[in-house]
Amino acid sequence: MSKNTTKTIRKQFNRLRFFVLILFLLFFLLLVAAYAYFKLVIWGQQLSTWLPELAISGIVLIVVGLVVFIVITVAGQNASQNLDKALEKDIGELRTANNRAKSLQAMASTLSATLSFERVMEVSLDVCSLALEEMGIPARTLVGAVFLYDQDELVPVATRRFVSRDHEKRISDEGGIVAEAVSQAEPAVTDNPKQDPGLLNFVAFQDCYTAIAIPLRAGFQIFGAMVLGTEKKTDFSAEHLDLFTSVADQSVIALQNAQLYQRLGAEKQRIIDADEEARRELARDLHDGPTQSIAAIAMRINFIRSLMAKDPKQAFLELKKVEELAKDTSREIRAMLFALRPLVLETHGLSAAIEMAMNKIRESAGLTLRLVGGEHGDLLNDQAQGVVFYIIEEALGNARKYSKANMIEVRLWREADLFVVRIRDDGVGFDIQSVNANYSSRGSLGMVNMRERAERIDGSLKVESAPGKGTTITLVVPLDKQGNPEYAR
Repeated sequence: MSKNTTKTIRKQFNRLRFFVLILFLLFFLLLVAAYAYFKLVIWGQQLSTWLPELAISGIVLIVVGLVVFIVITVAGQNASQNLDKALEKDIGELRTANNRAKSLQAMASTLSATLSFERVMEVSLDVCSLALEEMGIPARTLVGAVFLYDQDELVPVATRRFVSRDHEKRISDEGGIVAEAVSQAEPAVTDNPKQDPGLLNFVAFQDCYTAIAIPLRAGFQIFGAMVLGTEKKTDFSAEHLDLFTSVADQSVIALQNAQLYQRLGAEKQRIIDADEEARRELARDLHDGPTQSIAAIAMRINFIRSLMAKDPKQAFLELKKVEELAKDTSREIRAMLFALRPLVLETHGLSAAIEMAMNKIRESAGLTLRLVGGEHGDLLNDQAQGVVFYIIEEALGNARKYSKANMIEVRLWREADLFVVRIRDDGVGFDIQSVNANYSSRGSLGMVNMRERAERIDGSLKVESAPGKGTTITLVVPLDKQGNPEYAR
């Protein structure tokens, strides 16, 4: 393309030179004709008197023509050279833009096809490496790393030219371009990485003369930073900063997708584990309870059959025992069914289900339980009522097992557009921070399950307790999202 354009320009200048040459020849002939007409014909002068003047005028005209010819020739050459340079520059920029577009397209394809955040970060470094190659920096000299937050520290998850011990190091909020980038949510550059507070401990950055940190952010959430180092001093243009920021933004989107997929996988596994645990617990309860009772009933009936002829009176007493045992077994099975899905919740609502759960505790533990504001339970839709009941039942079960309380109160009320539940006991209480810190080691899921259930109905759960001061659990549910349409204002 550039060669064809240059040929066209040169051809036009050649035509211009030819036109100028013809024009000056015409001027010269016109000059000779003018001298001959005026000097010889009009004024009658001898040829010898005006021929020197004609010669001088012709020479001047030829010199001027040559100058113009030379100027046009030089101008044509300069124009061709400048055009070549301009075209080469434009073509180079187009080629660069095309390469960037291809790399970004490849990046987008990779990001959409993978759910591995490590691979996402590797592709991000590849694209940034290509941009640096355009600046004359060989890709093999690029030092790079993607740092993601692990609590309050940044840890490397994808690296270039890191030594093994660099992978074990962390970056905290101790100043430097990384801290500046994540705090200001803008790229930060340094021309002295080896003295940077965040990078000086990394061997990989000790030979770098320039380093840039690009924050990985989505909205107001900061996930970490991408850090690039070069072995020669580099001036990053606004265009490169925009490219790095765009790459970081796309990486964060893919990172969020990968994390979401991992969380979904973990949640799925947690649900499967919880389901398996519930099945095992139900199997144990059936084996230790109703199964044993039914086996005992069968043995007693067989014993009664042998007594019918020998000792009818004793057989009658044994029948009464079998009757009591059957009633106990029936109550035990109903309690298990109630724990799986209380039918009274579907037929009579939340208040009746809470009362039934309280009656079970009264019978087994002898505690004083009180329900206040039960009529407000109908403010919630059916799904929310089921979730709220399970949270209340879990809270009552925890209070019965651990609180050593004498009285437990469940209070329901409405506060503006909120449905509020408060479960309060007068037991021994506990240290909330200590319990939360040891939850993973204890393997208890009670409080975690309550919070997760509350989140499913857009609610929030607050636990207040202290040693010797009892425990209060407050659940708040928005009625605009989980309210019963029949009772809406």
